[in-house]
Amino acid sequence: MKQRVSQKQIAEACQVSVATVSYALRNSRHISVSTREQIQKVARELGYRPDPSLSSLAAKKRRSGQTPFYASVGVLHPNPKSSRATQLFNIHSCHFKEKMEDLGCSVSEFQVDSNRYRPERLAQILRTRGIRGILLGWGQWPDSIRSFPWHEFAVISTERTDLGYAIDKVSMNHFHALDSIFDRLDAFPETRYGLILHDDCPAKTESHIMGAYHANLYERKNLESDIPPYRYKLNEGPTRLRAWYQAHKPDVIISHRAIEASLFQDAGITFPAPTRLVIIEIDEATDLEFSGIYTEATLGQTTAQLLARKMRTHEMKRESNRAELTLVNGIWHDGVSLGS
Repeated sequence: MKQRVSQKQIAEACQVSVATVSYALRNSRHISVSTREQIQKVARELGYRPDPSLSSLAAKKRRSGQTPFYASVGVLHPNPKSSRATQLFNIHSCHFKEKMEDLGCSVSEFQVDSNRYRPERLAQILRTRGIRGILLGWGQWPDSIRSFPWHEFAVISTERTDLGYAIDKVSMNHFHALDSIFDRLDAFPETRYGLILHDDCPAKTESHIMGAYHANLYERKNLESDIPPYRYKLNEGPTRLRAWYQAHKPDVIISHRAIEASLFQDAGITFPAPTRLVIIEIDEATDLEFSGIYTEATLGQTTAQLLARKMRTHEMKRESNRAELTLVNGIWHDGVSLGS
């Protein structure tokens, strides 16, 4: 009998991770269209067919009633659906909802960017629908939300959302990400490193990134650390970036998040030569397959598991100012921007 082609074989043929193959075969927007199409093409050429036993096993698990409890959860979005913050968050929210459904929870979404959802009315709607848990989305929250009765609900957010309350958060582990990146870069001869931060980066996240970045530079005495970080502004033109690049001439750039490849090209920066580029946190589909750390489904799934635990144990918002921060590790991906 001919052996079934596995996703691991496809990953090896495409020189990508198994997780990337899995996303491509599910037509996930988490990876670029070109990468999806290439992986799907290789899968067809190899004669890949989904394993029906895995699907039946998942169905059997759902029918067996192994879900520990049932609850209703609300995802609150502070900005319109068309906003960049909401679109970026939807990548993680998708995995959050999938995991919540696996755990036996229903999920409803609310756009609270208008006056029709004043805090008092929003709270009443959630109570009426029996919603016990809340996930806070990304974006700019109105000041009025501070009067919302958070203590009545189990609440969780990511580190990009900070309402000034003791709300537990989940964040990518930027310490682990930068350690992994510098370990990879050790194989290359370049010594002038430059860092790009986004101007909408939360202060605490920026502090973590800067701390981990300088700690790794300090450990490697051969690296030059005199280049100031560049602060990227969304939708900006190439002028400022070109001036920074020409003034400091980094031969390795580490960027917090992905930026359009065309901006680098317009600024006179080409990679992987003469400049290598690595991304600390990649959570959206891009027109280029960058080298760096992909969050994959981890952030959304971990957030779901933690919120389910809080609801199961009736753990509502803490009255103290001490909140828990859970860090999750991303997955390294060999893209085209680092080179060999």
